[in-house]
Amino acid sequence: MSKANVEIRYGGRHRVPALLGGIALAYATLTRLVLMAGTWRAADLDPAAALRVLAVGAYYDLVVCLYAALPLLAWTLLPARAWRSSLNRWCWHACACGAIYVFGFVAVAEVVFWQEFGVRFNFIAVDYLVYTHEVLANIWQSYRVVWVLLGNLGLTACVHRWLAPRLDHALAATSARPRGHAGLVLGAMLLATGFATESGDGPRDWFTNVYRQELAGNGPYQFVAAFRRNEIDYAQFYATRPAADVARTLRAELAEPATVGFDPRGGALRRRIDNPAQARRLNVVMIMVESLSAEFMARFSDTYRWTPALDRLAASALVFDRFYATGTRTDRGLEAVTLSVPPTPGRSIVKRLGHEHGYWSLGNVLRAAGYDVSFVYGGRGYFDNMSTFFAGNGYRVVDQGAVPAADIGFENAWGMADEDLYRQAIKLADAAAARGQPFFMHLMTTSNHRPYTFPDGRIGLPSGSGRPGAVQYTDWAI
Repeated sequence: MSKANVEIRYGGRHRVPALLGGIALAYATLTRLVLMAGTWRAADLDPAAALRVLAVGAYYDLVVCLYAALPLLAWTLLPARAWRSSLNRWCWHACACGAIYVFGFVAVAEVVFWQEFGVRFNFIAVDYLVYTHEVLANIWQSYRVVWVLLGNLGLTACVHRWLAPRLDHALAATSARPRGHAGLVLGAMLLATGFATESGDGPRDWFTNVYRQELAGNGPYQFVAAFRRNEIDYAQFYATRPAADVARTLRAELAEPATVGFDPRGGALRRRIDNPAQARRLNVVMIMVESLSAEFMARFSDTYRWTPALDRLAASALVFDRFYATGTRTDRGLEAVTLSVPPTPGRSIVKRLGHEHGYWSLGNVLRAAGYDVSFVYGGRGYFDNMSTFFAGNGYRVVDQGAVPAADIGFENAWGMADEDLYRQAIKLADAAAARGQPFFMHLMTTSNHRPYTFPDGRIGLPSGSGRPGAVQYTDWAI
């Protein structure tokens, strides 16, 4: 056998991981194209920009393929007899089927995650791994999971049928130059180590449009990066202004007539509000509704008009129309309302384990004034560390686990229906009133959340029909 022929036969082994790598790149590129098609306008794309996104995306896809290929390259170091055995052939085909199925599963997961959050996998995805019951139940109730899994299985079978003869041809290769092959594997490992030590997000930072940055990314790559960093990029998700401008604005806003001991020209922001009027010990019920955008209310938008009950209340109530969300997650809203804090870098205070208690919260203020203070949640309070946070800041926690099963008429992945939550709130209010004690209840709902299911017969839309029905049911329950 000539030297050239030996190298060709030997080189066939490399085609085994190369074939799987090519399929992985095809899935990743197709996923990116699907996401680009749905975000073309928001990402302000044109053909030239789309090509740049695809080029940068290919870089991250190749990096992920390199990492995934390392164990496969090591596998190709088997001696010739073991390499050409029936067992090795069977194992490679099984590995190929499993890998192709994972490629399809990740692609579907990325599309679903993008629809929910408008980004690739980030620390939200990492965080959700902690709450497997809620997340898996939510996915099961929200999507046709069985059909998706079966469809992916069928696609896997089709791709493997195309791959099988090419894989068999590569598996027929000999092992003529083991030293050179070991050097190739070592080189791949060193190259992967270089990527692992790279700081920042690399080429993604070339784009100023956040959607382009996310489209150019790779889900598995960013999932691992988020796991390593253990936080969400503050500057990406929160608007910022120069610190000096913010300080001037704050000092101007804080200089109110009732303020005592505050110098609007100084650098400090500490102040004291003196209100000499007689305090009124009113009962207070504060309801935070999951994902209720102002655009759903006729008062703020003509787009939907899904909240007739809230609109009637707003017409005869004191309405604060300059409140703004402090983040993209419920835990950000909880910390803002409870502690009066703006968005903070890194994790929300609610989830800073070991450092989430001892703050001078709204609950502590009212408890000091003699109120019965409670946090009443429709789900289970361990989610997002809510029980620990509220219990450590002056609240009595009443969640789904504290409610008798007979009192829960309907529940889904996230907890009991809003109407069941409100019935429990009325019981707590009656108990406090019987004691002659004023009460403050902070309620957190769950019904306006995917899978958007609720008791039948409450509104004109069926349960599980989507957000319009969930919003209208939420409004009906209030």
